[in-house]
Amino acid sequence: RRVHQLFMDETSAAVLVFDPQKENPFDGLGQWDRDLQKATRREFAKLLVAGRIDRGDLTISEASIERFRTERGFARPLIRTSAKTEQGCDELREAIVGAIDWSRIPITTSLKLYHRIKEEVLRLRDSGMVLIRYEALKQRIELSLAGEGFTPEQLDTAVGHLAGPGMILRLDFGNLVLLRPEILSRYAAALVRTVRKHPQELGCIREDHLLAGALDYQDFIRLPPNDEQVILRALHETVVKRAWCLRQSSDEGMILTFPSYFRRERPPAPERPSELVRYRFNGPVDEIYSTLVVRLHHTLAFDTTELWRDAADFVTQCRSRLGLNLTRESEGAARLDAYCAAEVDENSRVLFMRYVHEHLRAESRDYERLRRYYCSNKKCDSRHEPFPVQALIDKALAPEGKGKVNCPECGRKIELRDTMEQKFESPELKAEVRKEQREADATIDNESRELILVGHAYTIVAEAGQIYRGYTNSDHGIDGEIEFKDDDGKATGQRLYLQLKSGKSHLKHRKRDDAEVFQIQNPRWVEYWQQQAYPVMLVIRDERGTIRWMNVTEYLRAESQNRTGPVTQIIFDGHPFTALSIRKWRASMLKHAT
Repeated sequence: RRVHQLFMDETSAAVLVFDPQKENPFDGLGQWDRDLQKATRREFAKLLVAGRIDRGDLTISEASIERFRTERGFARPLIRTSAKTEQGCDELREAIVGAIDWSRIPITTSLKLYHRIKEEVLRLRDSGMVLIRYEALKQRIELSLAGEGFTPEQLDTAVGHLAGPGMILRLDFGNLVLLRPEILSRYAAALVRTVRKHPQELGCIREDHLLAGALDYQDFIRLPPNDEQVILRALHETVVKRAWCLRQSSDEGMILTFPSYFRRERPPAPERPSELVRYRFNGPVDEIYSTLVVRLHHTLAFDTTELWRDAADFVTQCRSRLGLNLTRESEGAARLDAYCAAEVDENSRVLFMRYVHEHLRAESRDYERLRRYYCSNKKCDSRHEPFPVQALIDKALAPEGKGKVNCPECGRKIELRDTMEQKFESPELKAEVRKEQREADATIDNESRELILVGHAYTIVAEAGQIYRGYTNSDHGIDGEIEFKDDDGKATGQRLYLQLKSGKSHLKHRKRDDAEVFQIQNPRWVEYWQQQAYPVMLVIRDERGTIRWMNVTEYLRAESQNRTGPVTQIIFDGHPFTALSIRKWRASMLKHAT
């Protein structure tokens, strides 16, 4: 479901179809409605359709269907259909055409060109092709439309229109187009099944197992190995980029942990921490919860310590304990409790509360915040019981209210507009939360960009017909290697080592000559790179997505001979990292080897 939502952003009309024989179709329909609302980027029309009506009419009342349709904003009354008898099919077709606001769809290419491109894509799909390079797709289309005038921009736009409804998907690496995006969803389902079946119920999978395709496929027919490797890398990058999992190192290598699939029960705690705030919200519960846990983990202020079934424990920089507890109330609706230990300072408490608040405000469809208040009397406070009557709190916080309630145990007044609430609404705190959000986003983006570059290296090396191996430990400044094959396809032992860097921070422009400078982060790398029996290539992906590489072993040896002090930077003179450049290196390496 989560991966499927990646293809919903350009929705113009949605047709929600349900089985009329179901006793309660509303939960499923409501969940898809919420998913659509979250995934789409503009307004769209919705149609409610009963399918397979030939097997029997509705088992629920017309009034309940009409009430659901009205509340959810469906464009017209329920349409009853049957593919078997064709009942309602013409009506549905006309309703779809009539529901779409055609004037709001940007047409920047001719319909004729669009349909010809669509025919070519469908022909390639029907032939069994799964992946194709974007340039190869454009060449095929240009050949099939020989003699018809169109610009490259028009062609790009038409291909983009095919990506909108999920007919194709441009991958983030390798300049590849996935002609059957539904395959990515199937591999995602296999990943979810595997994670759910973890023997210790830890909701995780080793990264190398995912990339090796060690998943629960059930009856799903797998792709050929080369295509499957690309899909697995695309899936890997997707779950990291979307913050659906934590990517953490362990003794076994990198582990991907999915908070929403963690099933180990939390043991009874000797001391129950105080509940800070309670939220009720609607939306894609699993995604809202897991992305909150992952993003909190990547902040500077908080770090995860333990995950449990629908619960997560965090610590502040001073190692004080906070946490979250999720309670699922119905499909698409949940309660989230944030709590903290007594030793947590007030600034950390309110920062934690505000971060959770901002996340739910951005990610849920609607939410309700209920602050929990406690009596300051030590005898009452020892019970860790919050003030029980929310109606009295609401009345006291109303404009005409006194802002105080009396403790039901000792009668002492509890101040509701306390310093925590004042800090919670302060511009300074909101700015601090935005800073923490940026830090989390930057960390996740860096991980995603690194995986994009690794995926690109794999696909480009595969296109060149050579072998790519990634390393799990890059402490010495080497992330992977290319091993060259001979003319018979056998590994030769001749290789290049790769140091992969992605992002604009790795290259600085020197003003006096506009040279690009790479600062060497670890002085040990200089000596280590020079000691290798094979060249070390520095591969950099810049902010524009351009990927270049350079022989840094050769550069460092020359620089070390020409100076007395240590080499701390590299003047980067990279060339495009392409299959052709890899083949040129292969020819050179094999020639010198003989």
